Amino acid sequence: MLNYTVITDPTSLQASQPGAPSVGTVYVIVSNTHQSDVTWEFIDVEIPVGGGAGDLTGNPTAISARIDSNYTVSGQNPVFGWDSTLGRFRAHDPSVRRLAMPAHRSFVLVLEDIPVAGAEGLVLLEIHERSGGGDNNIPIRQADFVTTLGLVKQAPKIPGNFRPEKNSLVDVDAGANVVLRWEGPDNLDYWIRDPEGNEVLAQSAAPGPRVIRQSFTWSPASAPKRGTTYTLIAGTTSAGQQQQGYFFTTTVHARVPEFDSGTRTPWVEGTPNKSRVTFTAAGVEIRNGAGGWGTVAADKVEVDRVDTESVHGRNSDDGWIDFPKAGLHVHRDGQPLLGILSAGSVEVDRVDTGSVHGRNSDDGWIDFPKAGVQIRDGQNDLGTLTAGKADVDELLAGQGKVKGRLVVEGGMKVSEGGEQALEASDTGVLVNNGLSVSGGGDIKGVVELHDGIFVHIDKLNYISAGKGMGGVAIKGNLAVTGTILAETDTEGRKV
Repeated sequence: MLNYTVITDPTSLQASQPGAPSVGTVYVIVSNTHQSDVTWEFIDVEIPVGGGAGDLTGNPTAISARIDSNYTVSGQNPVFGWDSTLGRFRAHDPSVRRLAMPAHRSFVLVLEDIPVAGAEGLVLLEIHERSGGGDNNIPIRQADFVTTLGLVKQAPKIPGNFRPEKNSLVDVDAGANVVLRWEGPDNLDYWIRDPEGNEVLAQSAAPGPRVIRQSFTWSPASAPKRGTTYTLIAGTTSAGQQQQGYFFTTTVHARVPEFDSGTRTPWVEGTPNKSRVTFTAAGVEIRNGAGGWGTVAADKVEVDRVDTESVHGRNSDDGWIDFPKAGLHVHRDGQPLLGILSAGSVEVDRVDTGSVHGRNSDDGWIDFPKAGVQIRDGQNDLGTLTAGKADVDELLAGQGKVKGRLVVEGGMKVSEGGEQALEASDTGVLVNNGLSVSGGGDIKGVVELHDGIFVHIDKLNYISAGKGMGGVAIKGNLAVTGTILAETDTEGRKV
């Protein structure tokens, strides 16, 4: 008896996609085309429920239903809602059995917030009407008037949902690579453009007139090393010329980014303790999470200069070095006491110290009294100086022992008891208190003795010569092997 028209919003309902549910509205326009009133008891809208191509929704209870009328009849209050017993949406008046729709009037049965089923296809709605009247004044019959209306669910026919398949954070160090995914019709060519403008044909259009929406994936030859934006381009190719119709972008990131040509930034902050490296005009500042000076840990640090108040060992009870204005203080055992400076090599202009000691407790040491330098052994006694060469202006020794050859370039003086006993210079050797040679001696050259000579052979035999003797006195036997030559002196006397 009544006339029905269906309108949807959007004009073609979009089928729901995985992760992208679609919600729509269906308007059923009911109008009286007669010139007389139409009397009706109910109007039912039956929708197919399920997830197939011909189903409108899988959850009818989620739909909001109402009736919008452009006319008012006194005493009538029609409602429209889901009847779970019938499995239909029913319009009726709970308090009045029959309702009247004036001629040329209409109302709208609204089904909104419909969770649209995922499969695309044609959906048929059945309208059940119990009515009578009209131009022929037809009585209300027991059987329903039934008519069928149609609407279409469409899957998107354009590409979309361009995104990383799992997440946008790639662990490059673990060998992971990014997988990009999108959905779209298979009658298009798809290109991927990287940030440098290079394009790769990721998918070619499928031949044939039938268009199928499907999912596509693509991965770069190597994982991105830092934040990278990829562009998906969809279009066609004709006569070798690209016709680019759609553009989509997505960005992925490396868990630990790597840069080819540096990074410009005023500071870098760490996680989770918020320590910070700040790049100032003077260089670099290291701060801890509280904003104070931080700690640099490294196996090796190579710098031209270090300006610091102290240098400390790794452990809390290690020693440290302070740098006061006076020079250098070494502390040991974590205590504020002067400690020991140990080094493989130390090069300084000057060392001010009371003594220098060996590494071990019983090693020798050197004291520095006002008089000069004293060498000590491990028992606090005077020790031994061993050297390849010693160059001194004056040598005072209790005893001198020369293992090799003794060379005295400036001459030599020997004294005993404060009285000079021996003097040697470039003019000869002077012996003041006598010269005693025992054990035999081989004297080569000339020996000049000014005051005489006395040679003991044994206790009873000797040879002597001296001033005023006029010759040589021999006590004992004179044995001559060879010839005694007698010569005359300057006065002609035999000698």
